[in-house]
This record gives sequence, structure tokens and C-alpha cells, in this order.
Amino acid sequence: MSIEITREGLIKHGVAVLQSIGSHHICHVCIKSGNSCCKGCDFLQEGVGCQKRNTSCTAWLCGLQKFYLKEIGLLKEWEHMWEQVPGQCFRRDETPHTVKIDSLIKIGKYDDKAAKLVAKKLESFAEEGGNIGKLETKLALDFEVKKMEKIHPLYRDK
Repeated sequence: MSIEITREGLIKHGVAVLQSIGSHHICHVCIKSGNSCCKGCDFLQEGVGCQKRNTSCTAWLCGLQKFYLKEIGLLKEWEHMWEQVPGQCFRRDETPHTVKIDSLIKIGKYDDKAAKLVAKKLESFAEEGGNIGKLETKLALDFEVKKMEKIHPLYRDK
């Protein structure tokens, strides 16, 4: 059985999931440290935020968010949901008006307590001189290497 949902419905659902699990607590610490995954985007309005969210930027997770979703057991489900959505392009959206996917992530299954703890640890890390931007990049690369190891034999240990 599949679910037919509009592009806008998917975006709203993705944002609602991220909100419900407290991802914004982690984003706040990252942005406060001078980092932003949206830096340079034409749709980002200073002091206001995103003016034109799309499927790609909703589905995309930085290294910090991938780490967090993995820790709470949601990363595979998140990636599975968004892998079914066609037309995701960097800061562009060519997703059809409606798409069919096999399931949506259930909201309310998680809360934001873990995100608050991760955010506190990140704040402490930054206060002690840690570079959140470098940490995010390292985590993102680690996830990509692990993904490549699963799908490409040249990346696997022998």
C-alpha cells in the first residue's frame, strides 16, 4: 500500500518530524557558533529564515543531525522516506506536485529530550574551544564513507 502526498505535504511533514524530535535545539547551537547549512542560499532571509523550503533541503541532514537521528533510532526511517521522493536537487525542487511513498514517519514517537542533551554537549564543546563546523564536517564524511562501504566493494576493508 502506498500513500499519495503532495510535495508541500511532504515538506510540512518533514519539518514537523524535525520539530517534534527537537532538531532545532541542535541547529540553534550550530547557528550560534557561526555555522549554517543554509548559508549562501538565495531563499534565506536574514533574521527571518527560509522563504522557500523544498524537498531537498528538508530531506538533507548535516553530520550533526545524522548523528542525532542515528542515536535516537530514526536515521534509517528518515532516509528511507526521502529516498522515495524524486526530483530533489541542490537548493532546487523538481519534485512532482504529488508523489507516492510507502509510509510517513509517525510524529509523537519521539520527544525532544535527547536533542536538548546533545545541544548542551555541543554548547560545552564550543565553549571549550571546539569547532562545531569541523565536527559537523567530520561526522558528515564518516556517514558518507560508511554508506560507500556498503554499496561499493572498493571502499570495503579487505
